[in-house]
Amino acid sequence: MLFINGIVPVQKLDRYILRQLTLIFVFFLFVFTLIFWINRAVGLFDRLISDGHSSSILFEVALLSLPSTTTTVFPLSCFATVIFVTNRLKNDSELTVLQSAGLSPWRINKPYFIFGLVGMLILGVFTTFVVPTSAKILHEKQKELDSSVSARLLQEGKFIHPFKGVTFYIKEIESDGTLLNVFLHDRRNKDEFLTYTATRAFLAKDENKTFLYMENGLIQTVGKLSSMLSTIEFKSISIDLSDALTKKESNTTHLSHVPTWLLIKNKNEVAKATKASKGSILLELHNRLHRPMFCFVAAILGFSVLLMGNYNRFGFGKQIALAISIIVVIKITESYSTKLSLQNFLLWPLIYFPSLIGTMSAILFLNISASKYRLKNRVKS
Repeated sequence: MLFINGIVPVQKLDRYILRQLTLIFVFFLFVFTLIFWINRAVGLFDRLISDGHSSSILFEVALLSLPSTTTTVFPLSCFATVIFVTNRLKNDSELTVLQSAGLSPWRINKPYFIFGLVGMLILGVFTTFVVPTSAKILHEKQKELDSSVSARLLQEGKFIHPFKGVTFYIKEIESDGTLLNVFLHDRRNKDEFLTYTATRAFLAKDENKTFLYMENGLIQTVGKLSSMLSTIEFKSISIDLSDALTKKESNTTHLSHVPTWLLIKNKNEVAKATKASKGSILLELHNRLHRPMFCFVAAILGFSVLLMGNYNRFGFGKQIALAISIIVVIKITESYSTKLSLQNFLLWPLIYFPSLIGTMSAILFLNISASKYRLKNRVKS
């Protein structure tokens, strides 16, 4: 037991609470990240698997998408951790013992303050450095995967849809890359549907173009209006797949991929590369700086709200509901302040307004708890 005869070394108290916060935080972060990450990754994995990419590619893409997911759930994990640990400390009468030993609410708040501050700094590293870098690498990787012809077409014994309006099938692929018994159905032309079948085929690249060469086969054409079928035999034919396989990519850089130091140092260069307005650049920068602050707010707000109320055998139900309600109000305020900042970039200080509301609320609740604590001590004396 931590408490012996009601005497608790202050440094040991801080280490004890911080250890509890850290362990529970790691658990919540893992669980929430796993839930959110799976939800986001399912759609992406389905597309990658259907395109025939290997498990190593899936692992690499999953790893690159992880920082963004972690950033999303980090403040939520901080808040859930503080609620859980504080509720447990109160349930075990440890908070009551601390206050009886002469520690004020402000002093008990110290490890929570440190926890929130460290969480804010860690998340700050993610939002300003890790996430923009991983997002840029992931974008480049997806472009590379989209342009991979072999992964999208060369799948043996399976009907695939490599691009809209086209169905492709290969019965067998020989070791030298020759495709046997190939079927290709093209519905991209609204006036007529084309079906190609060939005993042999192979893919070839000519400069920046990709061709499917087919030998000894048939072309069947069906008119949409006449519904008449015409058949043409061929010994060899080539089909240009370049336009269908190549997605049109903009030369502009996505604002979320720009390094934070460049957003600060050279806004004109960023505006030229991203085609973004000055207001959008300013908003992106301050959003990266503001998001970590919510960790600090979540930590001190969760503790201060729970400490303010009286504990009963049903726990902190009302206080937890109040804390969640305040967090919801802060998030709604954040949404509106972001919209206003987008409409007028001169209003960018409003981005920090939600965190200011949370911090002031925590100070207010701690002052209320401190007043109750002083009043109780006066009555005892």
